[in-house]
Amino acid sequence: MTFSICATANGRHGAAIATKAIAVGSTAAFVCRRGAVCTQATTNTPIGVRATRRLEGGESVGDVVRSELDADPDATLRQVHGVDSSGAAVAVTGDDCGSWAGHLEGDGYTVAGNLLIDGGVLDAIAEAFEGSADRPLDERLLRALRAGENAGGDKRGAHAQSAALSVFHPEAPRLEHDLRVDEREDAVAELERLHEVASTTGADWAERYLAVDLQRHPE
Repeated sequence: MTFSICATANGRHGAAIATKAIAVGSTAAFVCRRGAVCTQATTNTPIGVRATRRLEGGESVGDVVRSELDADPDATLRQVHGVDSSGAAVAVTGDDCGSWAGHLEGDGYTVAGNLLIDGGVLDAIAEAFEGSADRPLDERLLRALRAGENAGGDKRGAHAQSAALSVFHPEAPRLEHDLRVDEREDAVAELERLHEVASTTGADWAERYLAVDLQRHPE
């Protein structure tokens, strides 16, 4: 019931996700200093929490995801994918995820989805991401999400009901973007609007109040 992308580029790690369900940003997408992970299909939020903690500890994304699923008695219902700071990528789609379900692994990114119109959704996401390499990571992720929505997205409705975008800058360290649409008739369009506000009004606000520290990942 979800389509998403995790990626690492130019020292930043991020994830974008959309679904025909509410509040996907609070349960399914996770970013940290050393990578990004999404858990979906039959979502297991603790996997995302533990995975990013383990990435922070220096483990590879492949080892983390596979060991988390090996320990999960309901692994066939899960779809988990992600990247780490080395550019390594892993994606796993359980045999019992809702049709159509599948994933792609690219250079520094992963794409996955379930209950989709067809596999063309993932192809569109990957093509949009690869075709925007000259843009910042947040814009690339958002363009990829838009491409997935335009390709048909979640087959249960014309538009996603919730969506989210997160990008982590490890050197700061801080979340450069942490945007969520918890419930909307057209969640991807609303996420695009929020991103525009955050990139203009939000950026001006941050420059005006230099002592503000909003990081949720302090050292």
